[in-house]
Amino acid sequence: MSSSVVMFLVVGGLFLFFVSLYFAYSQGVKNGHARFENDQVSLTQLNEELAQLKLDLAKADESLIFAQRQKQIQEEAYKQINKAYANSEQKNAVLGSRLDFYRSIISPEDGQTGPAIQALTHVFDSGNLSFDITLVQAIKHKHQVRGNLVVTLYENDSATGRWPANSPRSVNYQYFQQVSGVIGKTALTDDAKIKVELELQDGKKLERWFKLTPSNKAA
Repeated sequence: MSSSVVMFLVVGGLFLFFVSLYFAYSQGVKNGHARFENDQVSLTQLNEELAQLKLDLAKADESLIFAQRQKQIQEEAYKQINKAYANSEQKNAVLGSRLDFYRSIISPEDGQTGPAIQALTHVFDSGNLSFDITLVQAIKHKHQVRGNLVVTLYENDSATGRWPANSPRSVNYQYFQQVSGVIGKTALTDDAKIKVELELQDGKKLERWFKLTPSNKAA
């Protein structure tokens, strides 16, 4: 084979090699551009989805904050309702006791008309027997009730204290009157009781005994 043929084959082979290399490079560049464009499109879509997710998250946070505020408002309203209900129950209890008290004046259980010694409450504390006496005038209330009140403490059937110490306490009422007093005592026996006497202006005398309850005897 002559040198010219060999040269031709070498040059032809080199040409084909470079043509193939250029073709491969062109295809690689083309494929790279296409992949880059696809990646850019995907990246744009991902950015849009990310922005939408951030927007949805912000809306969800706002909804959560709103729900928490609504919950706080509802809890506070529930507390206020419970408080109002408790106050209402307490007021109803007070009004009920007052209603029973005034009903006892207008229409007492025993049906007795006129002045009466209705109740006595007491507390023994620090060497003092404190008491409150409620006097009423039942059913008829046209006239004033006037008289003198005396409270006597009995222990073992013997008088061991008196209030007032000297002269009786004068009373003057039309519907009811509450009288408070104190008898000094260092101790009380288990059978201690109080006798309340009301001498009316017309000479009629009322009296009522009250036994001291154990819960109110301890200092």
